[in-house]
Amino acid sequence: MMSKVILVNPANATVGYSVITPRWLFVIAGATPTNLVGDPIIIDVPVTPFEAEAVVPGDIVGIGIHSGNCRSAYQIIREAKQRGAIVIAGGIHPTLFPEEPLEMGADAVVKGGADLIWSKVVEDALRGRLQRVYDGGRVPGELMAKARWDLLDPKKYLIASIQTVAGCPENCSFCSVWVTDGRTPRMHLNEQIIEEANELHAMGFRYVFFADDNFTPATLARIAREKNRQTKALLESVREERLRLFDAYSRSVPNSLYAFTQMTAEVIGDDEYLQAMYDKMRLRGALIGVESFTEEGLKAANKTWNPVGQKMVEAIQKIQDHGIFVMASIINGLETDTLSTLRTMREFAKASGAAFVQFPLFSVYPGTKDYHEMVRDWKNRDVPDYKPKHSAKIVGDKFWLDYEHWDIAVKHPTIAVDDLKKEVHKSWRSFYSLRAIIKRTRKGPLGTLTPGGKVFYAATCLVFQSLYPRGIAADNVRNTKLGLFARLAVRALIVLSRGRRRDWFGIRPRHEEFNVA
Repeated sequence: MMSKVILVNPANATVGYSVITPRWLFVIAGATPTNLVGDPIIIDVPVTPFEAEAVVPGDIVGIGIHSGNCRSAYQIIREAKQRGAIVIAGGIHPTLFPEEPLEMGADAVVKGGADLIWSKVVEDALRGRLQRVYDGGRVPGELMAKARWDLLDPKKYLIASIQTVAGCPENCSFCSVWVTDGRTPRMHLNEQIIEEANELHAMGFRYVFFADDNFTPATLARIAREKNRQTKALLESVREERLRLFDAYSRSVPNSLYAFTQMTAEVIGDDEYLQAMYDKMRLRGALIGVESFTEEGLKAANKTWNPVGQKMVEAIQKIQDHGIFVMASIINGLETDTLSTLRTMREFAKASGAAFVQFPLFSVYPGTKDYHEMVRDWKNRDVPDYKPKHSAKIVGDKFWLDYEHWDIAVKHPTIAVDDLKKEVHKSWRSFYSLRAIIKRTRKGPLGTLTPGGKVFYAATCLVFQSLYPRGIAADNVRNTKLGLFARLAVRALIVLSRGRRRDWFGIRPRHEEFNVA
């Protein structure tokens, strides 16, 4: 009997639906040698539980791991091994710590991108010559595998995902993207991006998420502050290619497919790029890493090029004036924070007019600059005359193995854990109160939404708060069961977002308000 390939996306709970399609599952499915194993079986645990009973000896189980889901991933590894499977781990976490999954029972680890190397891994597993570690490196954009969307059940997801560019030219101290994916933008083939967009539209999706590390890697402002001549020339060519993509996408993809992404606030200095995102890519929303409204906070995050204070408020307003609603991400608990600055940032968040805000607790992600410095401080905590780099303290060098402590992996130097959590809870409750939601839809760009759009926006706010009350990443689901309201609301949003043209988030650009025929 032919061995099966089972691809598993672990999670802390199964709720039956999910917000964004986990792209890696379907990309690796596209890289799977079907002539050897047939079509792979997709298990996205937020949607479908992993059932070990379906695994038989000789099956190949591929598991994607990031630090937030490694506990559940290691449990699946143990269960699959008990059933006689060959288990292969990949993803960001194994790329950073390849030995850890092996110690937890995996037979092999794939570091970096698996688009090109996965077929060899599968063949080696079938022939009994599996290596312990494979290095897929950083896959060139033109060689990235096309996702197998034919294996997706579109009724289980609100938003599909497409990648247009990998890598980020920044080096924020709290972020691991540039560590694992590099600082040189690698662009997916325009033709393949358009092909996937059309395929997803035909499946009924009306919203896609451009799952890029940074959708704006080469705006005029970013190019202007680049000091390296070669890198500057590269970024200039990247910008030109991005604009060509925007033109081709506009001509070739139905105008009823809308998009969201994540980008930097520097886009406000590039009106051509900003307007093209709205008009040609039909971008209707973007996550902006605000991080902090204080200069001290941005310095701690190694993001001093970000607008600060009132300038960030103005940046958010300008982006929304162009018809793109903003989800502002504000880190709570940076070393420079005080209870006073947390409260001030809460007021800034409301004053900014941002459509959404998330308030994540500061945590040290493995592989980041902050992580390596804090681990060094922790290991030298008893060394005489050692001068720590950080005033905050990490709780241990492998804190992610205890998910319950994930949100307090770093002890703030002046704010007690309970006080920090209390302030974050107040921020979530204040911003997403029904009164605040209604107030945002009465003025500014959100005030231009249709009545149906305002209802859809309010429902999305309530679902977002229900799913991510602690600001955890969007590819995690919290480890408690969702209530009936959240389950029904997610299902309702999926139904409302499909089928006919529904630009629920169609914020009308301010410059269009005065266009009178």
